[in-house]
Amino acid sequence: MRIAHIESSLHWGGQELRIIEQMLWLRLQGHTVWLIAHSHSAILREARRAGLACFPLDIHNAFSLPILWRLYWFLRNHQIDIIDTHSQKDSYQVCWIKWLTGITVVRSRHITNQLRNSFAHYLVWRYGNDRVVVTAQTIKAQLISLGLKSAQAIDVAVAGVDEKRFHPCLREKNQALRAMLGIPADHWVIANIGMIREDKGQLIFVHACNEIANHFNNVTFLQIGEATNSSQTYKQQVLATVANLPNKQHIHFLGYRVNIEDYLSICDIVVIASIATEAQTRLVSQAFLTKTAVVATLTGGLVEMIEPEKTGLLCPANSATALAESTMRLLRDAELREYICANAYQQAHQYWTFTQMMNGMLASYQHAFVANKKLQLAQAINYATS
Repeated sequence: MRIAHIESSLHWGGQELRIIEQMLWLRLQGHTVWLIAHSHSAILREARRAGLACFPLDIHNAFSLPILWRLYWFLRNHQIDIIDTHSQKDSYQVCWIKWLTGITVVRSRHITNQLRNSFAHYLVWRYGNDRVVVTAQTIKAQLISLGLKSAQAIDVAVAGVDEKRFHPCLREKNQALRAMLGIPADHWVIANIGMIREDKGQLIFVHACNEIANHFNNVTFLQIGEATNSSQTYKQQVLATVANLPNKQHIHFLGYRVNIEDYLSICDIVVIASIATEAQTRLVSQAFLTKTAVVATLTGGLVEMIEPEKTGLLCPANSATALAESTMRLLRDAELREYICANAYQQAHQYWTFTQMMNGMLASYQHAFVANKKLQLAQAINYATS
């Protein structure tokens, strides 16, 4: 297949990384892939770095005749079979292209934000694509409840990760990294990994760290990830809060790291402190495959991935005390921690590998392609007999 992914976001995060990794996998399987993205976007820069074919297209709003014209000729000249859209602006633009050309469209949605219930949204979701792929059951339920798409036309993609990249054997290999970071050999390592953003709950995380350090002196906390341009104010708020905490010496900000598997492998526990939007994050799958225990909040797709007391611990969102208590419970109970890690590893290895995720994506593309051809045939028959 000839597949074009289109993403209008300027920022870099889990969604954009997932698109790049999907494209690389598709290329390895012999498919022709293109990325359509803003000329100044982070994803375009990373795609070029990875050697992927790119088409710069600066989408600023939901409708633009010059953008539609350039997009139309790109799709025609490169004989694209399927477009996979990932954000609102690009989905609106592609919707117009679909209505004009009949091209097959898959709409991917990665976030659990509440959708607006408007007539324009209804048209785009209902008739601007042939299939929808979401990253959590809660997103599927939302689309169905708003009448934006039928259940039969929505697939839930698993949060797959590369089991060759994320595995328990990294723990022995990466002890040098632990030493390089100056972490004492007898310290527990607890991390929050992800973009520094209010909905990710880093402010709650650092307060939980302070509470834990009141009970455990041999603990190091890592914040791995960086703020976007729009979340710099929140980052400064988090840093200012840490500066005033009694146990601030235990908390370290490492910024963005590409080799996340290495940092996961030196952690004992990963804390996911999200308070608002969270789909089925691949961080859970990554932690499971490296046998790193997970404490997470009852937010979005996290509750779909983690079975309480069996593959991780869940606690209420927006509560530093709840996060701290759940984390300390795992620190104190080695048997529970090992039981959870073993079950989580088995779960991820059986269901959440990258190949399993991508086989599901290919099936979604095929379903979309078939559904579109059936629609085109039905329209042709109706036209011929009218």
